[in-house]
Amino acid sequence: MKSDEERLRELFEMKDKPTPSFNNTIKRAKTFSIIRNIIISLMIFITLSAALLIANSFILNHVRNKKLNELHTWFQVAMPNAYMGNTQEDDRIMIGEIEYPRYRFLGEKPIVDGIFKEDYSYMPLIDGIYGDMGHYLFSSSGEGFKDLEEMRKYNKVGKLVMKFYHPLISYDKYINDLEELNNIEKDKLMEISLSFDKSYSLEEAKALIPEGITLNWYWVDTLDKNNKDKLSKSILEEDEVYGIKALDKQGRVMKNPEESFIDSIICGNSNKDTHYRYKSLFNVLSGGKTEINKEDLRIIGVVVSGDVETLKALKNLNYIKAATIGAVADKY
Repeated sequence: MKSDEERLRELFEMKDKPTPSFNNTIKRAKTFSIIRNIIISLMIFITLSAALLIANSFILNHVRNKKLNELHTWFQVAMPNAYMGNTQEDDRIMIGEIEYPRYRFLGEKPIVDGIFKEDYSYMPLIDGIYGDMGHYLFSSSGEGFKDLEEMRKYNKVGKLVMKFYHPLISYDKYINDLEELNNIEKDKLMEISLSFDKSYSLEEAKALIPEGITLNWYWVDTLDKNNKDKLSKSILEEDEVYGIKALDKQGRVMKNPEESFIDSIICGNSNKDTHYRYKSLFNVLSGGKTEINKEDLRIIGVVVSGDVETLKALKNLNYIKAATIGAVADKY
């Protein structure tokens, strides 16, 4: 028989032991706490992710617009008879890509000159990570520099790259593709670069082009006379010359085409990100002044286009030192 002391001890021990229902309550509380923490963590993750995506989109939008403005400015200064078509933008994480067709006018007919891509990023180490395919369809080889320089090259879509000869430089040999017009089918349209014997004003250069031929582009003399020796006898190509587009993006003749050219150089020169590219152009054309005037622009060549028969009017003109064919397309 248990003593009173033993019965009292057993009573208190039973009160200290949790009941089954109490254990279940504790388990449910722990499970709820875990679920609550998971939900909170997911909400924080989703909120932060959304915030980061919105910030990424906002920053990329700013960087993309900046890149587009730089491209449009550059096409107003360089790229003979080449225009940017409608663009398609693709924003990703920290990097994006602009894709656009490039086109030219052969007479009144626009032709596609290839599809081009430009990437952009707000992370310097990521920008341009895929590299550049270069300007040409394939790499050229020759016996020496002179051989390579005189060799005809093709761009990424197989168009002949036009060449330009500066009038202040005496070359050993000049290309004159005007002599080949009789060997080309009459239903062809083409563009031709013409290098002049000297510099002319805009009005004078325009008057040199026979009636019926489309004047697409003026080659502006941007050679720093103090550094003429650096060019040696280099024959320049399309990506190495600067000038004025005579036609707008729809192929219409512009009344004062030099204004877009001058404004673009000033804009590019004042932009800290593109100043390095436009500084020399501004200094040479302004002649040390604070502005560029129409009278400062001297034309040393042009790009013209039209059909074969019309372009034959350029043959035997003594102010044309060289002529090279570029894009060619069917007339109809």
